[in-house]
Amino acid sequence: MPYSHTKVVGPAGRYGARYGMGIRRKITAIEVKQRGLHRCPNCRSLVRLRRLAFGIWQCPKCGFTFAGGAWIPQTILGRTLTPEELKQVEIQKARWRGASQESGS
Repeated sequence: MPYSHTKVVGPAGRYGARYGMGIRRKITAIEVKQRGLHRCPNCRSLVRLRRLAFGIWQCPKCGFTFAGGAWIPQTILGRTLTPEELKQVEIQKARWRGASQESGS
């Protein structure tokens, strides 16, 4: 069992006893989210996206390259403004406008 020193601290085990436990916990939380499974915005498959550079991500399945967050592919703000959701909001607004014009006439 050569990597048993990372059982408790996870990916931050490579730092050993250095830098303090608080910083190593923060690094662990960031890296677990970063290297986890995420949904590709193009092919919608749940894969482990590849981080090419700071904020640039690539899907290994379809090869789609896109800009995202620094440590996670989609930030909270970016997730709220996806094109699919914006289309649905516009459709609902059009329905509301149509319904209000019919009742007002």
